[in-house]
Amino acid sequence: MDIKIHEIKKIIASPIIIGLTVVFILFNIFSMSTSSYLKDDLKIINNIISEFGYEIDDEMISDMNNKYKNSLKELNKITKEKLNKTYKSIEEFLESNEYQSNNYEGGIFNEEELKFFNEVNLLYVYSNMSMDQIKSYEDINIKEVGKQSIEMYGLSGQAAKMSNENYKELDKRFEEIKENEEHKNLFFLGSTYRMHSLLFRETLMKCIYEIIILVVLMTAYLINFEFDNKTNLLVYSTKRGRKNIKDKFTVCVLSSIAISVIILGITLIAYFINFDYSEVWNIPITTAFNWEYKLPYISLFNHTILERLILSILIIIICAVIFSAISFIICTLIKNSYLVIFIFFIVFGISLLIPQVISNSSPFIIYSRYHVFKLILNPHMWFMDMGPFMFKNYEVITLGTNGLVVSLFTFLTMKKFKREDLN
Repeated sequence: MDIKIHEIKKIIASPIIIGLTVVFILFNIFSMSTSSYLKDDLKIINNIISEFGYEIDDEMISDMNNKYKNSLKELNKITKEKLNKTYKSIEEFLESNEYQSNNYEGGIFNEEELKFFNEVNLLYVYSNMSMDQIKSYEDINIKEVGKQSIEMYGLSGQAAKMSNENYKELDKRFEEIKENEEHKNLFFLGSTYRMHSLLFRETLMKCIYEIIILVVLMTAYLINFEFDNKTNLLVYSTKRGRKNIKDKFTVCVLSSIAISVIILGITLIAYFINFDYSEVWNIPITTAFNWEYKLPYISLFNHTILERLILSILIIIICAVIFSAISFIICTLIKNSYLVIFIFFIVFGISLLIPQVISNSSPFIIYSRYHVFKLILNPHMWFMDMGPFMFKNYEVITLGTNGLVVSLFTFLTMKKFKREDLN
């Protein structure tokens, strides 16, 4: 246990590791400020969901329309008093010259009135768009989407056959979504706010790359510490010397988990302080409002926003442990910390290039994507339809198989280290 504590102290005492961690966290928090303009709208949408619920039905739409009509009357009282004009709709008002020339603090309208206008506008948008959004979602033809995707990637033979089967399963899941009415739920409008991308792609993606850098750096630093400082012959020549490698690896794994929790924890706390998710945690992630690009996010499982976030955090932590093990294996082969980091990222790059040299008709073009380096590139698509290459349970299969392979090589590496020449 004393050896493990000693190794942990090395990390805590490392100015590079501590400094980078602080820089990464500050960078993540600063990056959120570029989207801070969304905060007010998100609070209003949360208030709408709090008042009307998140399950979309005729009664909800009717209640929202009634409130909109009453709010429009209040708006016209304000405009009548200050502009001597009234408007038939919030759209007409927002497009008017009177509003365009006074939609700033210090104009004819005060801050509370401008906020109220925004509330009326969002109420109008949500009450009018809900049913159209749902209809557009239900009109998606998954079989046609699959056919176009397979043609776009030029798949043929066994690969195309496997992808076709994948889209058949996706079509069943899509029908299940509609039957369960998972898509009939309010959420931040994807085409406007892109909150799914902001959280699961931009924010988590930053965290993932930062964790990789720190994990590889820490592992290389600890495992090669003696070699870098030319004390390897002294340390490893003792009776227990070579057994220290197990303690070092244990500390590397624990440190990887710890640094992942620190980076993710502080970043996500800052994120949710900035962006209000109080009313959307239990909303199914497959809601029709979670539609940002050409196609909506179609979850292969009935996950809520909160469940999806928790699973994403777990995936990142498991990947951090696997990356630590990969770095450990490289460290026992290359006794130089700087070269270890360099080689790790070469392996990263090569793994992503492999599918490019495989025939489009071979099933291996699909299998070649089942590795952690590919997995971490699309955190916003975890447990979602990822196109013709990734099937259901892709994340579990990837982590399971990669974890087993890396564990085996780690065990063999430790055995090899006990017998190898230390010079």
